[in-house]
Amino acid sequence: MRQMLSHQAWIVLVGLIVFFTNLGSAALFDMDEAIYASSAREMAQRGDWVVPYFNGQMSPDKPPLMFWMMMLGTALFGTCEFAVRIHSAVCAIGTALATYHIGRLLFRAEVGFWAGLIVSTSIIFTVSARAATVDSMLTFLITAAILVMVADGLARRGANDQGDRMASFLPRHWLGFVAMYALMALAVLAKGSVAVIMTGGAIGLFLLMMYQPAVTEETRRRRFQGTLARAWISLRAGARFMTPMWLLRWTWRLDPLWRLLARLSPGRILRGIWTMRPLTALLVVGLIAVPWFVMVGLRTDGQWIQEFMAKYSSQAFKKPIFGHSGPWFYHLVVVFIGFFPWSVFLGPTIVETVRRIRGNHPWRAGYILASCWAVAIIGFWSLIITKLPHYILPAYPALALLTAPFIYSWITEHERMSVWWMRNAGVTLVVVGVGMIIALPIIAAYYLPGEGILGLVGLTLIVGGALCLYFTGQKKPQRAMVTFAAASVAFLTAMFGFAVLRIDRHHISPTLAAELHEASPGELELASYGYFRESFVYYTGSPVAKLQDTKGIQTFLDQSRRPYLITTDKHEASLRKQFPGRFTELTRHRQFLGRGEVVVLAGRPNTAVPLTATRPHDSSTGSRH
Repeated sequence: MRQMLSHQAWIVLVGLIVFFTNLGSAALFDMDEAIYASSAREMAQRGDWVVPYFNGQMSPDKPPLMFWMMMLGTALFGTCEFAVRIHSAVCAIGTALATYHIGRLLFRAEVGFWAGLIVSTSIIFTVSARAATVDSMLTFLITAAILVMVADGLARRGANDQGDRMASFLPRHWLGFVAMYALMALAVLAKGSVAVIMTGGAIGLFLLMMYQPAVTEETRRRRFQGTLARAWISLRAGARFMTPMWLLRWTWRLDPLWRLLARLSPGRILRGIWTMRPLTALLVVGLIAVPWFVMVGLRTDGQWIQEFMAKYSSQAFKKPIFGHSGPWFYHLVVVFIGFFPWSVFLGPTIVETVRRIRGNHPWRAGYILASCWAVAIIGFWSLIITKLPHYILPAYPALALLTAPFIYSWITEHERMSVWWMRNAGVTLVVVGVGMIIALPIIAAYYLPGEGILGLVGLTLIVGGALCLYFTGQKKPQRAMVTFAAASVAFLTAMFGFAVLRIDRHHISPTLAAELHEASPGELELASYGYFRESFVYYTGSPVAKLQDTKGIQTFLDQSRRPYLITTDKHEASLRKQFPGRFTELTRHRQFLGRGEVVVLAGRPNTAVPLTATRPHDSSTGSRH
């Protein structure tokens, strides 16, 4: 118990450092953060906990759980960036603790401890933990659901239970099923039905891989006949086409593939689905998630559900949403970047995982669960045409659970482990650190003038990598791994807790909003032409109409008492030419992470229009998901 408390305390401490350092100091970034925070505020202002809105229009972008958490955070901490981000940071710590307990139950406490540290100190997981988005919450709910299955099912299997029933791997009590499906229902309220697909797919694939029915004499006979038949086919093919013996040997080695395909037979898949108690799942998910979908459907005459399903379900398979596409191996590349710095161990981790699964290692069930978990989620999103890095975030706890046993083995059995992998890890940190010192000042010169100091973040990796190499040479693997973990904490804290603040100094939306409110106290009448950022809506606290042509601009000017138009220097000259004398410059700023300037033009007041007049509003305010 004392060891468990110590492990959890360290994991929480790392989470507090990495996730909470200056969490609310940077402004909200476009697109997602600003959209979701604005939606939560508009729901609170309307007193409407059912229908999400953004920029004055219904927003069929996400179910409400994230917005409810942001509204709660705002009620506790006021209207600020910290309030809309804190739920992500808290859920990230919860995910790390859940990962620890899964590792503790399936492997051992030390493995769980490393898994909790690994997932907490990977790049994309940290980005999501510090963002006002839904991904950290979704990952926590999926991980917690799998923890319930492990704690009430897999970890309680008897010594004589040989796995001849799929149910032996699932929760033993009906309360375990209720808890697991309740967490999945909350995930549906966070992201939609895709949450059930990811969680159910991971658990279902695990059941199929672990299921070993009782073998009868008849089954053995059929297997032997099948093996002879495949061998005979291979020999005939070799004789007919004069296949060399090495190819025949590889043909014979394909026998495990046949066995794998046999596990995925329709009969076993149906048996696995029934074993997971689908009626219980429908009942629990129906009681928790369905009521909101019914209410939002009634309130919007079905429009919200129709647009949500069309936009983020069927359309995602047909064409990329908002142009976010990529090749089929997109997410494999993302893992090597997003799981950094621990991705340097993915190579030996895969080798060790395969070796121990094939060798029937005592931790075999844990390896198979984590593998199925990662494969199900990464494989699912690889099939989707629309691709974004954070889609596979729920797979990161599984990747940590696969990596942690290798780290533990390196520390405790370093004599049999190749020292090359640890040296490679140290060298990689040094190389990446040097690359950041060189590349970041060059990039900053184009997009963030005067911020060449950002390159110093790479020093954390250089120092950490050098110390790892030193301790590896001294044959002190535990110190090397502790140094690697400490370097990861230092790097991520420096990157997202401090370097982001330097970048945030160039964020113009809060500054523009302050200047607009100073120039025109009270409700603002805003529109944009040729340049729109979602953060304008959040920081001005007012809807921003998106105008597409000069006719819309003319209507906006005619119907407004105090019109302000947000545009760029690229469009400024043509606007002044087409509307002579109607605009005066209020302010201008360099574009954030872009070239050119953002210009705010004050339109000439139309005194004939009452203050309550409505303005044209374009509803084409898209967002990522």
